[in-house]
Amino acid sequence: MNRASVFTRGLVVACTVVLCASAMAAGTAQYSSIDLNNLRVTNRAQCAIDSETPADSAFLILDGFNSGKMTYMLASSLGMDPVAMSADGMKEFRLAVSHLTLKIMQKLENGNLPLLPMNLKTNPLKNYQNVVRLCDKKPYCADLNGYLSGIWSLSENEKIISKSPEWKKLDTFSSANFLPAKTLGRIGCYYLKRFSPLQGHLQNTGLDQAVLQEMAVAVMEQEKYITTCYDQDPELDSRNAAMQIDLKVLNQDQWKAFGYDYWNSVKIYLSWAWRNSGIPSEMSQRFGIVFKSIALEESMMFIPNGCKSITKPACDNEHISLNSLREIAKAGDKPTEHSNDSPQKPEQGLIEHGARAVNDDFLGTQAYDSASEWVANFRKHFVQNRGLMKTRLATAVQFMNILMESLTAEEVVEYVKPLALNPNPSSIQRDELYYLCTEIRLAGDKRIDFMKTDIDNLSRLNSMEKAFESSRHSMTEFVTYFDKLAVGILPLCDQLEKTNIWNAANYTVNKAGFYDWSKEILNIKAVDDEGKPLTYTPAVYGSPLLTWSSGDPVCVSGIDCSRIAVKSLVDLYSVAVYADAFLPISSNAASPDVFNPYSELKACKIYDPWFATKRANKRLASDLASTFAFGWNFLPIYMDNDFTPDTVTSFKKLVDGGKLQFDPQIDKGKMQMAVVADLGPLVGAPCAISIAPNSAKKFDFYAFKGISVNYCNAKNDGEVHATGPNDVTPQTPKTYSYCGGCSMNFVGIATAASSSAAFGLNPIKFGIYLFRSIHRFITAKKDQVNIPRSYDVNLNYVADAYQRYGEIPKSCVDMLGQGLRCFDDMCGAKAADYFEKRTGGKVTKIHVIGSNGSPAHGGDPFDDNSVSKTAWITSNLCSGQITMPFQCRSNGSGFYATDRTPIRGATEKCRGKKF
Repeated sequence: MNRASVFTRGLVVACTVVLCASAMAAGTAQYSSIDLNNLRVTNRAQCAIDSETPADSAFLILDGFNSGKMTYMLASSLGMDPVAMSADGMKEFRLAVSHLTLKIMQKLENGNLPLLPMNLKTNPLKNYQNVVRLCDKKPYCADLNGYLSGIWSLSENEKIISKSPEWKKLDTFSSANFLPAKTLGRIGCYYLKRFSPLQGHLQNTGLDQAVLQEMAVAVMEQEKYITTCYDQDPELDSRNAAMQIDLKVLNQDQWKAFGYDYWNSVKIYLSWAWRNSGIPSEMSQRFGIVFKSIALEESMMFIPNGCKSITKPACDNEHISLNSLREIAKAGDKPTEHSNDSPQKPEQGLIEHGARAVNDDFLGTQAYDSASEWVANFRKHFVQNRGLMKTRLATAVQFMNILMESLTAEEVVEYVKPLALNPNPSSIQRDELYYLCTEIRLAGDKRIDFMKTDIDNLSRLNSMEKAFESSRHSMTEFVTYFDKLAVGILPLCDQLEKTNIWNAANYTVNKAGFYDWSKEILNIKAVDDEGKPLTYTPAVYGSPLLTWSSGDPVCVSGIDCSRIAVKSLVDLYSVAVYADAFLPISSNAASPDVFNPYSELKACKIYDPWFATKRANKRLASDLASTFAFGWNFLPIYMDNDFTPDTVTSFKKLVDGGKLQFDPQIDKGKMQMAVVADLGPLVGAPCAISIAPNSAKKFDFYAFKGISVNYCNAKNDGEVHATGPNDVTPQTPKTYSYCGGCSMNFVGIATAASSSAAFGLNPIKFGIYLFRSIHRFITAKKDQVNIPRSYDVNLNYVADAYQRYGEIPKSCVDMLGQGLRCFDDMCGAKAADYFEKRTGGKVTKIHVIGSNGSPAHGGDPFDDNSVSKTAWITSNLCSGQITMPFQCRSNGSGFYATDRTPIRGATEKCRGKKF
């Protein structure tokens, strides 16, 4: 759906801003203030930086299907209306989850519950460390439940505070284990009816009048877009619900230090309290008890509302796997890598995809008429992919358990040998041996190591250990069995290749028999020319080798059993890649960074948000050095340097603490140097040449161009070196360029003019080179994408400006973008903001006067000789005027005021009052 058709941007285009805004304002003269957090609007670079900051706003995504199903069955058994009770059940489930979440957050904020640290290596809580280690491979653990039960009991005692000695009886708790006082203020919870400009930071990377006007109109029409989480309106969708939880951060430094532990604690306590406390029953007396049996973690998800994170980003499989959910959160039904039959390596996808758009509604939230429709689409894809993963896991585990309990790996190889050593194989036998040898080489041959190391790592991953709780054999035993199978079959395949068995006359491999996973890798079509799936039935050599009790075959031959074993390990690897996203391996709710793809890009060093800034600074230094070296004389030489970013070429993998860590292999950025010779003064013509021995860059010769003819020969040659079967690294490419050109240009003319003058210096040339240096620096700093930029928008201030002026004036954009009210100038806006924060009052009017007594606006300029100014303030604190001195430059920078700054009543009705 086109955004302009939904909000006001189309109206702004269709008619004048003033007329349209006035028409809208006339219909909405009054509005209710809104308690949402300020919107932090960021571009790509700032979004990447923000990923390392704990989120202060998050969406709670809730799927009420399980609660609806449970209450439907309950009503049916009681002879009641199942449809009505199912609707009530989903509504009360939503209310119970919201209520419990807020209760836990309030307990943490008030210091009633201690923080449970994410980083156990620096965790001083000895008992908690021991419990977590004992429970590390169990989704639900009695030891952890007992530990949390003791904490919860103390938190329910109103006489117990963070400094109470009772805490030390449970663990080595101290005041450092509790959220410091006044870190957080208000905690707000809102049901989202529809994504709107109230979430404008997800839809914009910058601010202008139209964007701010959309936000203002949304505030005035807020009842269309949000309501309280406790709203029991039956028209609200509780089957697929999105709630927005906003935390008012009062101390940013303390929040940065404790924010990740806060969110970690919320998720842990939430899972425990859902099953063991009576709080859910406070919102659902009928169903609170039965709700305890619902696996809450599979029905909900926390998603950061913006670029910040709930879990600290890391370059490991857990983080990348969770964030792959971003792809299924997009609008539409486009298949994602999760459904592929061949295992996808998500870390390679990071390199291939590289930088991408952000904060432009790339998830299509506004393509839906309601937020619940977006949630429904997301949950549909999530459930489909989770079902696929669970099916792959169950099928693979079942087959391997049966095979291992029926035949050893060596026995399976013995069944393969007669078929492999047959001197006169049929075409079908050749096909099946070709399938087996190809697939076992792809998955199990250490010499080419296409997948072998990844399969070996399966037994060391915590995620797979947790998924194997119901299996009779462990992942380690599966991998060991597979290794023995590969060791026995690969020599047979080597022997077959030497006999040229597949080069026989009149024989062509029937590729239809490959499994789908190998077809994807080998780029073999899975359908025929008419689009019908290619089918294949394994050959039977006598009686089936393994059968079910019913007589149906499990696998029909040694080749078939071996191939299914290979496929099972490949499927388990495919599941392991995304286990953290889809499998119930954790007792905590997931919290992927769905709206910020730069969370993992920065963690894995693929994107450096500071590179463009550092590059601009380095180029300026280089240009100035060249200017001072060559700009003052008559030498027609100029050095032009540029800088390339570090590039991640591959990843080395390391299993540490049960997680697969990715270590980026980086090709360091380099300085690209070019020597430019301006031949105009020597040959009497405005021509120049450029030689760049280590860069394929085409040089931009002149700051000013007229009619020109240019030629460049630039090349970039690269090669790849392999130091091992699983260590292939592209080498630094060899680059160069040779360029030449002639142009009617000011630089050449200036050089020639200066050379004919009787000066010992060349001032015109120096000035032109100096201008070029500064011009390039200023241009680079204007990069709207890769130079970090952010805006802090208070929605109430935007609506207030819109209501006062009937539009968003252009002069207000900068003030509103800094989280300030809109007044006549930036200094006044900053003074008003300081006054409100210090006194708690609300400024309705402010008049700034310079130190010379002249007004700061109204026709007279600031006194530019001084930054000292005085604000005359009208507020709700008294009916007269108040004065406040402060310092501020005429452009709004350098604002300064302290707690010692005197604030006094200036008129009779305000004199004598304390502010």
